[in-house]
Amino acid sequence: MLSTLRKLGKFWDQAELFLGGLFLSLSVLIIATEITLRRFFQYSMIGSDEIAAFSVVWSVLFTASLAVKNNLHVRIDVIFFFFPPTVGRYIDALGTLFSMGFTAFLAWSGYALVVESLMLGEVTMTMLRLPVWIPQLILPIGGFLLTLRLGQRFLHLLFGHRASSGEEIAIEAHNN
Repeated sequence: MLSTLRKLGKFWDQAELFLGGLFLSLSVLIIATEITLRRFFQYSMIGSDEIAAFSVVWSVLFTASLAVKNNLHVRIDVIFFFFPPTVGRYIDALGTLFSMGFTAFLAWSGYALVVESLMLGEVTMTMLRLPVWIPQLILPIGGFLLTLRLGQRFLHLLFGHRASSGEEIAIEAHNN
């Protein structure tokens, strides 16, 4: 069972990294092509800036949960300097719980936004006329992925045995 969960977790990591990289690469390719076309051929692709911007947003939201998993997200590390490691760990867990609430709200409200855009048939106001629900779809997906990763982090902070990098710094500071 544990082996299967590890394999699933590794697949999940790789899928997020692949999709985030794919969307970032797509945006770079679109932007480089657009620059080349404008500079040398005085031609511009319709909707290229829109697709590139949406691709960057999709890339960021796909890979943000990996930042949470690898402890690379924004957090207040100063708590580890002012409190003993165990107290800092529980304060960190509380902050993670608040973050989970925020990302769960992002997923829920993003889903509501997508449904509303679908029902109203909204399209972008550019010449591309892309259905708005397509770029908005990353909001519930990204919010859900972030909520799951934050849930993993929360459980690890409560029941895990390894110290995070912030805690390791705090332990070292307390010992000196």
